[in-house]
Amino acid sequence: MNDVFSLSLTNWEILLRIFIAILIGGAIGYERGVHNRTSPAGFRTHILVCLGACIVSIIQDQLRVNITNFAINYPDVGQVIKTDLGRIGAQVVSGIGFLGAGTIMRDKRGTVGGLTTAASIWATGCLGLSIGWGFYSLAIPAGIAIIVVLVTLKKFEESVIDKKCITYLKIQFLQNSLLGNDSIKIYDILKDKNIIIKNIEKDEEDKTIIFTLIVPKQFNSLDLLSEITKNESVLKVSLK
Repeated sequence: MNDVFSLSLTNWEILLRIFIAILIGGAIGYERGVHNRTSPAGFRTHILVCLGACIVSIIQDQLRVNITNFAINYPDVGQVIKTDLGRIGAQVVSGIGFLGAGTIMRDKRGTVGGLTTAASIWATGCLGLSIGWGFYSLAIPAGIAIIVVLVTLKKFEESVIDKKCITYLKIQFLQNSLLGNDSIKIYDILKDKNIIIKNIEKDEEDKTIIFTLIVPKQFNSLDLLSEITKNESVLKVSLK
C-alpha cells in the first residue's frame, strides 16, 4: 500500500479500498449508533457514505489511469484531452453536506441536536474520498483520529466543559405545602425545558429543595424562574 500513482488499477486494489471504506465507515457509524440512539444516521448510514465517496474516487482514479495510458499510447491525441479529476469529488462533499443537514434537529424548545453526527458524516465522506484515491497513509490515521475525537473527547467534554453548565436551583415552599407533590411539578417544568437533574437535596423542616442541574446551552434563566414562581406553593426561589 502506498500513495504513489500507478498506471494501472487492479481488482485487488479496488477490493482493498472498498474493504477499508466499509471498515472505517463502520467503526465511526458504530460509535454514533451506540452513543446517539436518537440520531437517524448510525452504523449503516456511515458505511454507505464512506463507501459511496470511495466509489466516486475509484471512478476518478480509473479515469486518471485510462487518460494517462491513452496519452502515452497516443501522444498526439492525448495532448488535447483534458479532465478535472477533482470536480466529481467536490460534488460529493457538497452532497454529503445536505445529508448531514438531515440529522440536525430542533425540538419545540429550540434545542438543536445532531450537529456532531452531521459532522461525523461529512468527515466520513471525506475519508471515503481519500480511501478511493488510495491515500492510505492519510485515511487510516485520519479515521482513527475521528474515532478518538468522538469517543475520548466526549468524556472530556462531559467532565470539563459540561461542568460549566451546572447550576443550583433553590426553592423554598410554604410551610403547609407537600414537598412530594410540589417537587413533581418542578420536575415537569425542568423536563419540559430539557434540563437534567443531577442531584436533589430536600429539607422537610424548612420546606426547601435544592436541585443540582445541568442546563442546556440555550438556557433562559428568567424564563425558568418565571415558570416556577407561577406555582402558588413557592415562597422563594433562587438560581446560582
